[in-house]
Formats: sequence, C-alpha cells, structure tokens
Amino acid sequence: MDFLDANESDLEAGRRALMGGGVGGDLRMVVDHGAGASLWDKAGHEYIDCTSQAWSLNVGYCHPKVVAAVGEQIKYFTHIRTSFDTVPKLLLAKRLSELGPGRLKKVSYSLTGSDANEGAMKLALRNRPGDLFVTLWDGYHGRTLSTLNASWPHPDNRFKAWSGPVLRVPQAYCYRCPFEMSYPECRLFCVRFAKRTIQKAASEPPVALMMEPIQGNGGMIDFPADYYPAVRAMCDELDMLLIWDEIQTGFGRVGDWFAANVYKTVPDILIIGKGLGGGFPIFGMLLRDDLAPFHPGDHSFTFAHFPVSMTAALATIEVIEKEGLLERSRRLGAEITRRLNAMKAKYELIGDVRGPGLMIGVELVRSQKTKEPAFEETHRFIAEGLKRGVIFGEAKYSKLGNVVKIKPPLVISEAQVERVLTVFEEIVREISR
Repeated sequence: MDFLDANESDLEAGRRALMGGGVGGDLRMVVDHGAGASLWDKAGHEYIDCTSQAWSLNVGYCHPKVVAAVGEQIKYFTHIRTSFDTVPKLLLAKRLSELGPGRLKKVSYSLTGSDANEGAMKLALRNRPGDLFVTLWDGYHGRTLSTLNASWPHPDNRFKAWSGPVLRVPQAYCYRCPFEMSYPECRLFCVRFAKRTIQKAASEPPVALMMEPIQGNGGMIDFPADYYPAVRAMCDELDMLLIWDEIQTGFGRVGDWFAANVYKTVPDILIIGKGLGGGFPIFGMLLRDDLAPFHPGDHSFTFAHFPVSMTAALATIEVIEKEGLLERSRRLGAEITRRLNAMKAKYELIGDVRGPGLMIGVELVRSQKTKEPAFEETHRFIAEGLKRGVIFGEAKYSKLGNVVKIKPPLVISEAQVERVLTVFEEIVREISR
C-alpha cells in the first residue's frame, strides 16, 4: 500500500471513524515526515517541534543511526515473545544496568508508561505489606485504572472504584506554596507536613511514595535540590519504598541520564521510557537489586520484549553518548532559560521559568503580583505558536493548565533555538497587548 498516495476523502473517512477521547488538541494536521527537531505536514509546512512528540524523540525524528540499526535488525525477526531471549534484549538489559544509579541494577520491561508505573506498584506490593500508596499533588503516572487514581485529580473520573487507596500530600511547588511560605525560610515544611499526614491520616503504613522528580503533566514543576534527599530520608524512616517516575526526565532530557543523578538521590524503583526508544515504544523500570522480584505471571506482556524497540534503544543510547547530547541539553537549556528569564523582567504574562536542561516550563499569569493563572492565554499561546511554525506543549488538557512547555529534541540546532525564542517573545508581546 502506497501511503503517500492516500487521498483526502479516505483520510477524512478515517478521521470520522476514530472514536476520540485521546489527550491533546484537535489538530487538523496530517504529518508527512520529520527530521531532526522538525516535522512537515502534507501541505509542506515545517514546524519546529518543542514537544518531541510527547517528549519521546530525544534524538530527534528518524535519527539515521537508529533507523539503520532497526532496518538491519528486522531482516532477522520482528516479534519474539517474552519466553525467549534475544541479543537486543540481553544487551539492552546489560546497558541499562550499567546506567542505573546506585543499586538500580535489575531491569523489567513494559509496553507503556502507565503499565510500567503499575508494574512498580505491583512490585512494591510484593515487597511491603498493606495496600496504600502516597503520591504528590499534581503528580501524573498514567491512565490505567490504578495509575489514573494515583495522578492529579482528573475531571469526571468515572473509574475510582476500580483503583486502590491513595493518599495525596502537597509537593514543594515553591512558586505556589500550598502553605504560603517562602523557600528556604520554610525549611521544607512540606516534607514535615507530608510525614505528619502519613503518620496521622494514613489508614495503614503506606507501601511506597510515588513521584516524578519534575512534574511534567501537572505543570513542569521542579523542586529545591534539598527536597529530594529529604523525601528519601522520610521514606526510609517510615519504611516506605520510593518510586521515581522518570519517563519524561530520563535519557538526557534534564542534562543527565536520569534526574536521580542531577539531584543525587536514588529511589528504590525508577520508571523509564519515552526518550529511550528513539521514537520506538519501549518502557520499563530499573529496580534495586535486593528487592524481591515479581512472581511468575505478575507482570508480563506479549510485546514487552519487542526486539525492534530494543535495538532502537541501544542505538539511541549510543547516539546520546557519541553526539554529546547530555552536555548539549545542559548548555542549550541554560541558554533558553536565561533568555526566558530576561523576557520575564519585561512581560507581566511570564510568571515563572522552570528547568533544568531541555525540560523547560513557563507559567503564564495575568499578574506577576497576584499570580492569577492565565488559562485562556496559555491555550491561545499554543495556537499562535502553531501558526508561526513552532509546536509548543501545554500542561494538562482541556484548558486546565497555564504552563507552556519547551521540550524539543536534544539535537535541536542553535538556529532553531533562536527561532523558537523569537516566536515565543512575539506571542507574549501580542497577548500582552
């Protein structure tokens, strides 16, 4: 079948056949091809993609080394079920165990980020008594029945009865401190409050605390450097496992292999995915090597050991290393946030600029003094960016967020960075009028 010759009536019929209900805007754009940090639609328009397609293309669209590795591998086989070993599976497990911080030396594979997080919950249940999990306000961990309830409260959540018990505690969202305190004078009151809440309000000793080191879907919220070891110490004191969801932060996005390296804090379970596959689906977790493993059948999926994706992952890791993308992420991220902070001094619309690396969030407000969220303005910002050839991300969905995301492929060029910043300021200036 020649997809390039598909006619518009067939495409429209397919569009009508889709049920809907997915996340994201109703973009009437049919993608034609992508390369590096850009994609082109069927009409030939180019867009600089500051979403990396859901933060997944850390090495860019169709990186030649990834494509070549996959093309060579599929000459031998495509699907092999989990009962059999393959060279890509074993080499990737070896490589991931080498990259894993601290004692995170065991590897488990999954199909999606949601079931990887759910797998971490299962493993925690195998290693601790009880059923209760602790999560942070504004955290996001997926859309399966269990992970949906562990994430920030979704509107119209019809599925709560099929989820396990979760206790949510405030996070160190310093720009909007839930206790109306200021850092560092607060001395991390949020951690002390979380500990007290768990001790006083939890129905039973929790199994684990599950968190993103930087909250992506909830608003690109990063925390003070000393928050991370404080949370680690709290979990140790309360005999809770610490699970880090690094699906978005891993493999160069924050300027290192993992945020655990950036913040010098090692969890007991670390969730991986998205940027690992170079555009191919692969997820899983790195586990502390002394944890009790799954029982047979606990967590197995037909395509979880997909050798095509594992070959792509091996090539992606090699590209990140050989092209110096960790350093590039740090350098370009620092330059972008410096320029955005300079804009913040000029425009009332920009309330806060957050990083690190190329995991950048800009919170838009109607007043820097009152911090009133600029929800409608943010939604308009995304639409204006698309008109100008830049795809910006938006925190949360259904206009529930007020944060613009800038998370391009790590291979984005300096000229493209300049164009993104020019467009960003153009839109801020226009909306500010």
